[in-house]
Amino acid sequence: MLPGVPVTETFEQLFKAILEDRDVDAFMDCWAGDDDVTMWGSDLHERAVGRDAIRALGTQIAGSQHVLRFEWEELRAHDEGDTGWLNASGSLTVDDGERRDYRLTAVFVRRDGRWRWHTFSGSIPD
Repeated sequence: MLPGVPVTETFEQLFKAILEDRDVDAFMDCWAGDDDVTMWGSDLHERAVGRDAIRALGTQIAGSQHVLRFEWEELRAHDEGDTGWLNASGSLTVDDGERRDYRLTAVFVRRDGRWRWHTFSGSIPD
């Protein structure tokens, strides 16, 4: 990995910030400042482009009464220069209910020596 925070640590920080701590500011600190940052969750309404839209989606997630838990069985991370990406495969459990398979692809950019999220694309495959 390059000097600075590895993409896997930045990957984990985002989920801790929003799902455990319910801290929207810490969640937003995980994202790059680029205007085209993108977060697409598994549902059609979970789509946000730009920091303002991602903050709004993060605020909705943090304020939700639902308990979401991701468990990752496979993480495949790579970086080249100031760009990194990660593919994750695992499961999502909502409110200790049914576990569903979940896949995620993330793109990271390095800004000021620190990895930040640029793109989140998640899905619940059938």
